[in-house]
Amino acid sequence: MALKGLQALIPKKSQKGEKRKKEAVFWLEIKKIKPNPFQPRKKFDKKSLKELARSIEKYGLLQPIIVRKIEKETKSGEKVEYQLIAGERRLKAAKMVGMREIPAIIQDVKKEDELPLSLVENLQREDLNPIEKALAFKKLSEEFHLTQKEISQIVGKSREAIANTIRLLELEDEIKEALEKGKISEGHGKALLSLPKDQRLKVFKKILEKNLSVREVEKIASKSKTQRKKTSTKIISPYRSWIEEEKKKFGIEKIKAKKEKKSYILNFLFSSKENLEKFLKTLKKIG
Repeated sequence: MALKGLQALIPKKSQKGEKRKKEAVFWLEIKKIKPNPFQPRKKFDKKSLKELARSIEKYGLLQPIIVRKIEKETKSGEKVEYQLIAGERRLKAAKMVGMREIPAIIQDVKKEDELPLSLVENLQREDLNPIEKALAFKKLSEEFHLTQKEISQIVGKSREAIANTIRLLELEDEIKEALEKGKISEGHGKALLSLPKDQRLKVFKKILEKNLSVREVEKIASKSKTQRKKTSTKIISPYRSWIEEEKKKFGIEKIKAKKEKKSYILNFLFSSKENLEKFLKTLKKIG
């Protein structure tokens, strides 16, 4: 889906001196509103929902939900229902206080546009946990072919921030679960990504046990990186001149050694497939 088409569906913040166009608000029967199958938020905090319900009971619902109209042909005639696009928390809280009708804005949204609009609406409210945000960015990228730059323009964040958030999905399940539950912050998650995989869970447990700050985790990651670099240099240094010759001969761009647990790994980065094959054929002859 094109960026321009998606942005046309998203309410823009009004600039100074601009009058925002008012959208019509309708009171709809709650029983006619169907949940959104593309809701990016997977978990709703019960305590937060109860607080919102109490607020609605006291002051009313201050912000309408957003829905899409669905018309169905039945034997008894045309049936009208509504598909929720944004506002599931408000809808759940309204049900909790026994509301039968709810204020809603009906948007003319095609079915194929429903998912990106739902995602963007929720992302702009910034109340998703880091993993839900990462999954939402990934969906916009993979299913709607939006670049990270385009996503950054829509949600008002830098391209680097989008990329770093998506990278949180590379973390171990135990760490991702902690991010979802708010046990550690997004900053902790990004700092943990700087560590080798075999060290992440160990440092993660330290965060929980000793209540380490993001800065403290970053220092641990930096120290680990320096140590890995020293290990690589120590292994490679005695063979430096031979390595430089072989790099030129086989088109090797980089050779890097690193230690993982009790093993050592030697990485070769070739400039082309042909150079890799040439190197493997030479090894075969030696063997």
